[in-house]
Amino acid sequence: MPNQSISFYASPERLSPSRILEESQLFGNFEIGELLVALPVIVLILNRCRQVVYANQRFLDIVGAADPVNVYGLRPGEALGCVNALTAPSGCGTHEFCRSCGAVNAILESQKGARSVKECVISCTSGGDFELRVWATPLRHDDRDFTIFSAVDISDENRKKSLEQIFFHDISNTVAGIYGTSELLRESMPKDAFTWEIDTIFHASEWLIEEIKYHKKLVEAEAGELESQPMTLSALATLKQCIRLYTQNKSTQSRVLTIAPETQDVRLVTDGVLLRRILINMIKNALEATAEGGEVLVSCFSHGDLVCFSVHNPSFIPVAVQSGIFKRTFSTKGKGRGVGTYSMKLFSERYLGGRVAFTSSMETGTTFTLSLPLTIKIS
Repeated sequence: MPNQSISFYASPERLSPSRILEESQLFGNFEIGELLVALPVIVLILNRCRQVVYANQRFLDIVGAADPVNVYGLRPGEALGCVNALTAPSGCGTHEFCRSCGAVNAILESQKGARSVKECVISCTSGGDFELRVWATPLRHDDRDFTIFSAVDISDENRKKSLEQIFFHDISNTVAGIYGTSELLRESMPKDAFTWEIDTIFHASEWLIEEIKYHKKLVEAEAGELESQPMTLSALATLKQCIRLYTQNKSTQSRVLTIAPETQDVRLVTDGVLLRRILINMIKNALEATAEGGEVLVSCFSHGDLVCFSVHNPSFIPVAVQSGIFKRTFSTKGKGRGVGTYSMKLFSERYLGGRVAFTSSMETGTTFTLSLPLTIKIS
């Protein structure tokens, strides 16, 4: 039996078995009990001493308890077999290592009246680990304070994130090596000995670096982990860079890519990598929608306190297709496509403080526009 007076962190106080049984009976006819039983996530109700007074079937299955009575009175870490909970002087939450436990801290925050979401890794005496995202929500019931504690397994999510980080790191280093070597060869070789193969390798590796940056940024953006990196840029120079990157590595198949004569140069402060990716996707989509021999017209210009980029092609987007343009995975080009326009909207509106839009008609064709503030606002 854990000592009830020693703790290196949270309160060691516990209620007696009779009090635990009394509180558990408060939830015997819990109005949403059947719903909680059906949920595929852990759901517990904890009393003010962080002891279990209700457990749904998912939790019972995980801890191998045939009857909820077997976990009543325990704290979450004790029921899950946490090594720190079982070696702490007064059980779960009282070990010195519990100070960094997301589960305990979420519960303590909920007891102060705030809903809390945190992550934790629970190392078990069985040798395994639970990687959890936990929610702790205050509950007032029968004039007593409780905490609704729920949790989901995020081990697959964390494993995927770890593999992505390793992949992006390793492939970026490899491509950077190819790019650097081809650049040295281009600079050191006499012009009369220069070969198109070296030039092709140089530009292909340059494009690949840009693609890797784009996909890394997209993964971070969807996870809400992307941080924009503002820099001062020339709008026209950036537009020309995107055209060069695309045309040197992708065939335009007899289509003409032209900068409009009325284009203006504008200085702006924004994230250059995200801006290039939006523009490249706009150019790519326009070229793919244009018949051979057709022209894609690109431009940039100032409009008040905004800088606007536009990409125009003569094709018309059917009305039935227009509503799905910016939805993830929506595409008329087949399965596995459709991320380009989605990322344009995600990057521009969530991270650059701008707006991407389009107009399309049978008479005038299709124009995609990107409007950005002259200076990005960092939140």
